[in-house]
Amino acid sequence: MENLNDKELVLQIKQNQDYLGVVYKQCKLYSMKFMQNITSSKLNDYELEDVFHDAVIILYEKIIKGDFVLTASIQTYLNSVCRFQLLTKLGKIKNTSDFRDKTETDDDENPMSYKSTITDSLEPIEDEKQIQFDAIESALLKMKSAGGHCYEILTLFWYHKKSMNDLTKIFGYSNSDNTKNQKAKCQKRLEKMVFNELRA
Repeated sequence: MENLNDKELVLQIKQNQDYLGVVYKQCKLYSMKFMQNITSSKLNDYELEDVFHDAVIILYEKIIKGDFVLTASIQTYLNSVCRFQLLTKLGKIKNTSDFRDKTETDDDENPMSYKSTITDSLEPIEDEKQIQFDAIESALLKMKSAGGHCYEILTLFWYHKKSMNDLTKIFGYSNSDNTKNQKAKCQKRLEKMVFNELRA
């Protein structure tokens, strides 16, 4: 059951809500860390768990409507919904300096650097970053189709929070500095692809 890819998992959830358990198991820990990071621990774990639970319900509601199309990983989708829910909860949609400091920088070592957000709830919500998010996801898919390690390196680093040492072992690079250089090249390549997507 846990070997399903995200699109297969969405199809299974549509038929059987028990598959939401896989989503909980695979995504909860990272979503909790993501929320702790962007809120600077202003909320306790119980409150964050409630937010994650609501995000999973939102995902489920979208899936069973029948017209849901997954354009990002489930993890990215849930993190984005969690982020919006947190912004709403804290009443800081217009003034989110604390959040921007941690999630919207260009720091090469920040795993959230290129994670644009999906602001989603049970009702449609306008999101000025949706165009940017779509461009990044489209560029990543094109990068994946083109082959090579860039897609895997970037998604493992950003979405699965793999360290440079982890990536060095996975891809067989000689040391973490070489891995970091390769990731930087992939990131620059993605930047150009995203720019072309936005300009198209």
